[in-house]
Amino acid sequence: MRLLADSDFLFGLFVPTDPHYENAKRILQDVLEKGIEILTLNLVIQEVVTVLSHKAGQQMAISFKEKFHLLDMGIIFVDEELEKSAWKIFLQQHKKGTSFVDCANLAVIEKYKLDGILSFDTFYPKEFRIGS
Repeated sequence: MRLLADSDFLFGLFVPTDPHYENAKRILQDVLEKGIEILTLNLVIQEVVTVLSHKAGQQMAISFKEKFHLLDMGIIFVDEELEKSAWKIFLQQHKKGTSFVDCANLAVIEKYKLDGILSFDTFYPKEFRIGS
């Protein structure tokens, strides 16, 4: 089994005051105990450090980047093909506030046939979300 980690999951895992903190820690422990592979996008890491910098300060963002490797997650880098797929998904959306990164996550899930996403975001189908 292989799962993709979204930015809200990583943010929740790292910020003790986040409402998803305890749930994210529990889910991560469960996933790791089962030996499930976790992947994330380079865009997701970039999004997390940006949000951390805005909400918690630059030092928190730097700390996340420095400690990220401890999570032992594989990183998928968005290439031209994945970006085109993400734009295709994005341009089909009608909801205000649609995240391009979320669309890129869907493109990656489809391309790599991943089993689900570690996320609390309702953008993703409930049956596919691990975390809510």
